[in-house]
Amino acid sequence: MKKIYFAIFILFVSSNLTFGQWPMSNDTEFNSNVEEPTYEKEKGPKILLDGAHHNFFIQWNFIKPFSDLAKADGYETIVDSLKFTPNYLERFDIVMIISALPFDFTTKNEVTNESTFTKEEINNLYDWVNKGGSLLVFSEHAPFDQAINPLLKKFGISSSIGTTIDSLNYNKKLGHKGWIEFTQENGGLNQEHPIINGNNKNKKVTSLLTLGGSALTGESYTNVLELSKSSKNIKHSTGVGPIGRGNSQGLAGNVGKGKVVAMGDSNGFTAMIFKNDDGTKDKAGMNQEEYDWKLFVLNTLNWLSTD
Repeated sequence: MKKIYFAIFILFVSSNLTFGQWPMSNDTEFNSNVEEPTYEKEKGPKILLDGAHHNFFIQWNFIKPFSDLAKADGYETIVDSLKFTPNYLERFDIVMIISALPFDFTTKNEVTNESTFTKEEINNLYDWVNKGGSLLVFSEHAPFDQAINPLLKKFGISSSIGTTIDSLNYNKKLGHKGWIEFTQENGGLNQEHPIINGNNKNKKVTSLLTLGGSALTGESYTNVLELSKSSKNIKHSTGVGPIGRGNSQGLAGNVGKGKVVAMGDSNGFTAMIFKNDDGTKDKAGMNQEEYDWKLFVLNTLNWLSTD
């Protein structure tokens, strides 16, 4: 896994690589089956997978494992690339915004004067949630944190800028302090929230691993993935940050009649295979059997789609 971190760093900062030369791919063996689907096939809520804002995961279809899982649970997923207008948003029950930028990933190291979303789009999205829509939104390490912050702040959330590490609660076997564990034992999982506790004992999330990302704060939200006091925000490898310091990598709350889940790291909603220089491969996300991301994703969608 140390090689993975190095590969991503080189990929991001090197101007000699062309857009699309990634060291990762979707795990074609990921099991997206759901034994007891929440909804009948294609009869569940409609999820917009936003592709209108240079969304890296959407552009290169790294969202496919998530989409497959959501469909298996009865949801209807739709990738679209239109701006957020009131009439457009009314077509959907859940809007998912992941890896959004004002430019294609790797073409710039930081967001300066560019706008990922227009003020009108942000206001339209806020009004839609306030009237009963559900928003699933992701920050990440720089520059994704910079790109999403204006939208998050409209919803009373702020993301740190840089990247997040934890000198205590990281996976010691993998050996990087940015790969943070959230467990029942270390107190990182809010066991009182339905996203963690689920609907019954068989749907309880017990262990998660994030891969860096950012840290969030939101006073009116429930802290679902609580960072410890040993966590901190540091400068990202691109030279951006550190600015701010959050206490969460997962927030959930109500905005008017609607709901919002904000995540500081997006990898748990994917199922990727990373190729190492020595020919070995590593998994990251919902395909890591030792962590409960698949269950967390299903619980998140269930919470967002129910009253």
